[in-house]
Amino acid sequence: MRHLYFPANLFYPELPGSALQYFRYAPYLRERGFSLTVLTPRRPHHKEPELEIDGIQIRRLSLPDSGNDLADLMALIDAAAKEIQDRRLPKASACIQPIGTFATTAQSVAQLWKVRASGIPLLRHFTEVPDPFPPRSWDASRKRMKARIGLSPYSRLLMCSHVMGRAFQGSSGISDRRIEVIPNGIDCGVFHPGEDSAKSNLRRKLGLPVEGPLVLSVCSVIPRKGVDLLVKAWERVLAKHPDSTFAIVGSDFVRPTLSDSRDRKEVAVFIEEIRSAISRLSRPGSVILTGEVPNVEDYYRAADLFVFASLKEGLPSAVLEAMSSGLPAVLAPFLGFPEPGEEYGTPGTHFIPVSHDPNSIAEGVNRLLESPDDGSRIGSAASSWIEETQPMDRAVGRLASVYRSVVSDA
Repeated sequence: MRHLYFPANLFYPELPGSALQYFRYAPYLRERGFSLTVLTPRRPHHKEPELEIDGIQIRRLSLPDSGNDLADLMALIDAAAKEIQDRRLPKASACIQPIGTFATTAQSVAQLWKVRASGIPLLRHFTEVPDPFPPRSWDASRKRMKARIGLSPYSRLLMCSHVMGRAFQGSSGISDRRIEVIPNGIDCGVFHPGEDSAKSNLRRKLGLPVEGPLVLSVCSVIPRKGVDLLVKAWERVLAKHPDSTFAIVGSDFVRPTLSDSRDRKEVAVFIEEIRSAISRLSRPGSVILTGEVPNVEDYYRAADLFVFASLKEGLPSAVLEAMSSGLPAVLAPFLGFPEPGEEYGTPGTHFIPVSHDPNSIAEGVNRLLESPDDGSRIGSAASSWIEETQPMDRAVGRLASVYRSVVSDA
């Protein structure tokens, strides 16, 4: 048995992107001989200090109220290292992989190197591309060196896209031998095309209009996701297709994962602006904010097409899930968008590319609404592409191979 420890500031029931991915991977990793333990802070709303879900042992630890996410995460990493040592697990039969986005300091790097020096491999999984550096200068060189030092304790760096791997190499100068690109795995048994004949009943079940086209976006209502562009584009869609409905599936409230008060205020203001913009549409009722849902796969199968206008991402699973579900997708390339032929396939064949402009987005949506045959062709090609290149079994198999390369069998 190989042992994987995941320190995480937030894990369950809150499931930010990277945590959600490992939540999905867990059963498949257990089948391959890995035990998974998550260490996370115990919050006031947590009733149980320890629980098991889908094969993941989740332990909630009481930490001092530091008010510092990095300090909390480092305390969890130290707790994981201590447990590995206290259990007297054979050398290198366990590894630690912190989950989440966090900055580093000289102190945290020293702490991580202390863990590494004890014989415990460290890994890190990235889900967002780094911000681009300014043109070559002393400041850029300093930032590059800082990034390189911050990544130095890790045995492997897991990236969810090829663009991300190249970006981290460029920003830190690290060797590509330490980088493993593993695109997000998609469960094609869950996210698959539905029957057109079943759409009406599915829409009734979801409380969505049965008549007219249904356009879908799956994203949180936050500034980075470009929801404001989508709402502006929607008025232009209504001008040509007044019977259409636009469903936005995702959190439409200030998520508890936002700890910074400035971020919380910014998101709260943005949500109110979006609601106000919707109320000013010629048909306000044509836009539905569903909030978070437990059955997003039903929304994919009920919809006619998918649209996504985020500004910065890693490799959002929502796009992959929509493609796997056979939805023709209208995508505005974000910072970190795959190159042609990489994770999203080929523009024009597997998705419709547009720009971050309401007119361009509306043109892409209208084109597919007016050409159902084109939409069917693109959706079918997209579903086949995901099934061939990024099924869950392949992604987890590659991930397991990386873990085996750094963690021996006990």
